[in-house]
Amino acid sequence: MAVVLYGAGGQARVLLELMDRAGICPIAGMVDDNPRLHGTKIDGIPVLGPIDRLPGLVRVHRIHRAVIAIGDNNARRKFAEHARSLGLRLPVLIHPNACVSPTAHLGDGTVVMAGAVIAAHARIGEVAIVNTRASIDHDCMIGDYVHIGPGVTLAGSVTLGNGVFVGTGANIIPDMCIGDDSIVGAGATVIRDVPSNTVVVGCPARPIRTTTPTGNVQRV
Repeated sequence: MAVVLYGAGGQARVLLELMDRAGICPIAGMVDDNPRLHGTKIDGIPVLGPIDRLPGLVRVHRIHRAVIAIGDNNARRKFAEHARSLGLRLPVLIHPNACVSPTAHLGDGTVVMAGAVIAAHARIGEVAIVNTRASIDHDCMIGDYVHIGPGVTLAGSVTLGNGVFVGTGANIIPDMCIGDDSIVGAGATVIRDVPSNTVVVGCPARPIRTTTPTGNVQRV
């Protein structure tokens, strides 16, 4: 069953390497709306054209699975829905050097990068990214379309709502709850719950902006 990647940027290059290490093949190619990439190859894999060509490509290349190789949460949500509308499965991808507890649950389309740790009874939603060396401790509850950046530490029983972004190196202490579509800035330390649609930064983390449903930010 051939695989297609949505996106042909940096995230795609990382996932191509992960897929190679994990033995996931064949890869039919990538689709991306950047016309300068059409007809080129990324690490030997062809960029087949824009995303709106995918229905025809699915038939020609016998594509059954899709990987969403895009870091932005809202874009991942949009393209996951597009893939499902075409009947494509969204596989879970786990780097061989990640450590995932057998009691953890990973939703469809979620990717776990090299060096990440997911501890006992953690639950990760659909189409989430657990980036390089991120640590998710026991009993954490992570929503759909979440991006947990490199080097992030979530202590036990942390809850992240849908669409949350946690920046590089941030730390969240036990039992905290981060509401839907909120953003935790790089290096922040969260010691209080964060409401939905809120941007927090600093140590300790403090709110500085709110977010809109489209992911744009506004000053508090």
